[in-house]
Amino acid sequence: MVRLNPSYRAAKDYAAQGYSVLPLAPGEKRPHPRLVPHGLKEASRDPATLEAWWRACPEAGVGLLAPEGVLVLDFDDPEAWERLKEEHPTLLEAPRQRTPKGGRHVFLRLPEGVRLSASVRAIPGADLRGMGRAYVVAAPTRLKDGRTYAWEAPLVGPEELPPVPAPLLARLLPPPPPPREVWTPVEGASPKRLRGLLESYAARVARAPVGTRHNTLLAYGLAAFGLVAHGLSPEEAEAALLEAALASGLPEREAREVLRWAREVGEAKPLPLEASPPLPPRVRWAMNRRARVKGVGHE
Repeated sequence: MVRLNPSYRAAKDYAAQGYSVLPLAPGEKRPHPRLVPHGLKEASRDPATLEAWWRACPEAGVGLLAPEGVLVLDFDDPEAWERLKEEHPTLLEAPRQRTPKGGRHVFLRLPEGVRLSASVRAIPGADLRGMGRAYVVAAPTRLKDGRTYAWEAPLVGPEELPPVPAPLLARLLPPPPPPREVWTPVEGASPKRLRGLLESYAARVARAPVGTRHNTLLAYGLAAFGLVAHGLSPEEAEAALLEAALASGLPEREAREVLRWAREVGEAKPLPLEASPPLPPRVRWAMNRRARVKGVGHE
């Protein structure tokens, strides 16, 4: 009877917790070619759909698709998992399952609205899955050789997951833009230069097109709060970037959440502040000409 099938019961439980599932070909990791010919696009939480799938193929494995705000760290290399949990002990609080080869699937919650690229390779030995884009094989799936997946720490709903540790999140996010992208006539960390950099960052946030607004705010937020160590006021940075984010059309709640994380991560990781690049020749000529009129030379 399908309702006593362990895989069906697990799939039903995952769906009730807020995760979409799909049936896998018996003994394999790929979606069942007959039941879900379009693969990931057909992942579902609908109880009737799940029952129909496992009634049609009781031996199907379970694929689990975490929603957009959930990151699944997929460790193929057991040593990579051991190294990362030593660096970030709070990862041991996260739900995780052991894979047949001794790897791990670790489930974590992303800050609201944060989007990561699945192609990021910032953690050696680990891939980024979940986020509504990549499924993982889930317990109690059994492969053809008899090996299985098993939970070491039970799965909970997306809202109950622990957050990605801030230092780890900083490694996964796009790097903040370097200050040298912005030319200012003042070198070092003078108030004038810091203000110029902040104004430039805010302008880019305000101009961000739809679909890039969140990550643009995140990138320039990290850059701006990375300048706090050089003397930039964090309150001034937050106010300028929030105003710019709202001007771009980003909802206030989302913007404030992004800036909260950007401040936490950015202040802990000061941005290197190099000297301004040489003045463009035409600007230098104009400044010298103006100075000569006033009787002061600029060489």
